[in-house]
Amino acid sequence: MSASVKADMEVKLKALECHFTWGIRKADIKELDSIPEKLLDRIMKFCPSKYHVTYFNLLAFLSHLKENYASALEYLHKAESALKDRQDDTELLVTYANYAWVHYHSGNMDDVDAYLEKLENINKGIPRASKIQGSLPSVHGEKGWSLIRLGAFFYKRVKESFQKALQGEPNNASFNVGYAIVLYRLEGMVRDNKVRSEESEATTQLRKVLSLEPDNSEVMVLLALKLQNKNKQESKKLITEALRLSPDVPHVKRYVAKFFRYEGSVNESLHILGKALELSPNSHFLHHQIGLCHKQQLSQLFEQKRKGGRVNGGQIKAKVEDCIRHFSRAVELKPSNIHARVNLAEAYGNNYQLEEALKIFFNLVKDKSLNDSDKQHCYTSFGLFLFHKKKDEGRAATQFKKAYQIQIESWDRKEAGKKLKQIAERCQTNKRRVGEASEILAFLAPVDKEERKAEEPRGVNVDSPDTDDLTDALGKGMKLK
Repeated sequence: MSASVKADMEVKLKALECHFTWGIRKADIKELDSIPEKLLDRIMKFCPSKYHVTYFNLLAFLSHLKENYASALEYLHKAESALKDRQDDTELLVTYANYAWVHYHSGNMDDVDAYLEKLENINKGIPRASKIQGSLPSVHGEKGWSLIRLGAFFYKRVKESFQKALQGEPNNASFNVGYAIVLYRLEGMVRDNKVRSEESEATTQLRKVLSLEPDNSEVMVLLALKLQNKNKQESKKLITEALRLSPDVPHVKRYVAKFFRYEGSVNESLHILGKALELSPNSHFLHHQIGLCHKQQLSQLFEQKRKGGRVNGGQIKAKVEDCIRHFSRAVELKPSNIHARVNLAEAYGNNYQLEEALKIFFNLVKDKSLNDSDKQHCYTSFGLFLFHKKKDEGRAATQFKKAYQIQIESWDRKEAGKKLKQIAERCQTNKRRVGEASEILAFLAPVDKEERKAEEPRGVNVDSPDTDDLTDALGKGMKLK
């Protein structure tokens, strides 16, 4: 093949709409090795058949990233077979484009030409108006469903993809479901009352989905969690109906378990999570949620002891070991789960494995890829560890300052400010530490003054929105995320 012909082929390939042209970088996929297993688990057990094509296409692209082109072609064959009952050939656009790219990387140039020709024939039947407006809604939808499975890094792009898909087909159930799920996840990443309220954008979209798909149990449980603090009756009704419709679907049961944990029914939550784990033993989410249940029970034991109740030391140790076992497994299955790593470090602290905890915290605070919200959480958690476990107020204050400087209103920031003032008060009672007290108060003063000015005209609500947080039992900084 001449250089000019190859160059022309490359131009055509780059103009296609598919996984190879959507800017998906291998470095941005944090769980590349575990995603295929999760996708196959969904396909074989729980996922509606209408999503199989999308997942087979994604599996083909992930195989390409590992340079396993035979596997990539096998998945594309499965995607094409799943489309045998298609309504029109435009549903083949992404699959055929992926075929062309896999053959290109494999060096099969004749096959590349064949698929480019197939794509050209399909495009001839697409109305000119659709071509001018960009890719079809179905292509935007497949892009959204593909990217959402690759992790939080892609969520903003997922939102944009579903918005574009809905512009063309506003009542398409699949696009509306995807849009609702990504809004729910994006809002869950922000610790702000305004995005957790009953009137949030995600809540509105979840309600719209149920008007289109009244039996969508996954959406039911997500809506129930959004309404849990404001509308108990409706949220419990949704949970009951979701369990009736999907009693054995892990990704429904896990959210139901979360609902019961928020209600304080920890044993019920553990029972549900245990059943879900039997169906999906390698779920990082389930192990993390089980760890959080044990952590909540541990916090209750600490609180009982603080109030003078009789608590068996062996019971506390066993509960701490339960936390470590499940948080360790969650981190092993998904190393990018920041909250699981923090929870594991705190569990090590409660088990007097301080060096193990320090290793985790040092790695977290050095991670430049974290968003501001996660950085703030890590700084505050590390500060609390240094304050309570290492009895090192100086280094704790350094971490609390870093957390406080990130102006995201949250439990973490309020706790960092509270602890800084507490350290300053202690320093003021010690002549040798008066300078340290003055320095902390001088740090807090301009930040507080600046924020008071910014808040006065808007009346910003800075109450902690996180319903997962417990009372600061024994000052241990025990937070559930």
